[in-house]
Amino acid sequence: MIEAVIFDWAGTTVDYGSLAPVIAFKKAFKNAGIELSDEDIRQDMGMAKWDHVGRILELEDVKKQWEQKYSELPNNNDRKKIYADFQQSLLHYLKEYTELKSGVLKTFNYLKEYGIKVATTTGYTAEMMKIVKDKAAEDGYAPDLVVTSEDVNGLGRPSPAMIQLIMREFNISDPRNIIKIGDTLVDIEEGQNAGVKTVGIVEGSSLLGLSQVEFDELDNEEQIAKRNEVKRKFEAVNADFVIDSIFDLVQIIEYLNESMDKKW
Repeated sequence: MIEAVIFDWAGTTVDYGSLAPVIAFKKAFKNAGIELSDEDIRQDMGMAKWDHVGRILELEDVKKQWEQKYSELPNNNDRKKIYADFQQSLLHYLKEYTELKSGVLKTFNYLKEYGIKVATTTGYTAEMMKIVKDKAAEDGYAPDLVVTSEDVNGLGRPSPAMIQLIMREFNISDPRNIIKIGDTLVDIEEGQNAGVKTVGIVEGSSLLGLSQVEFDELDNEEQIAKRNEVKRKFEAVNADFVIDSIFDLVQIIEYLNESMDKKW
């Protein structure tokens, strides 16, 4: 039986489109004179933010821009400066963008009703998560356990360390009794490395990369095409399941529980 569900935050349960970190990354790098595209940012979305800054600084276009501007490649002090700017910006934007996605409370209440524990992992720091967690709790979403990479000696995604800590805290020995759901490929990789069931969510995801307004403005055929594009990305990394919206998770849980019952 499914004993626990582990959710991501931005793009999965809050912040439709995972917009806050994108805006904060752009601002921090622009302060350093570097222009970033959404694609530059989103390809490693979900990692611990210090690691994510490092990945962006390794991009060829970013290194080229940096060398043109400073006549040298970025060093660790540059990384620290950008990370500090990013943190400051994100802490500001989180207050604005922490809004529950549609269906989150309904799903959360279903899990509580059936005694399924709820935890979260994230690429955010503990300081960032305090803002997000408190705002979500005001709106009725309060997971049993909120874990950051700071709780596991900085071992962020795709390391399984955060999920393994959750398993110990919940006293769950079999990873097959756990579902990890997220909106990025690194969410899926994290779950796979921990041996749990993985679910990719499409609408409002970082992979979709659109705000609620932008998605709603698309016609039906464009919406279907965008959804299918994201589904193919999740399928390409062998996510166990891909769902359009978060309440579809209920069907996955019921399917898995029924399958487990048959095996026993």
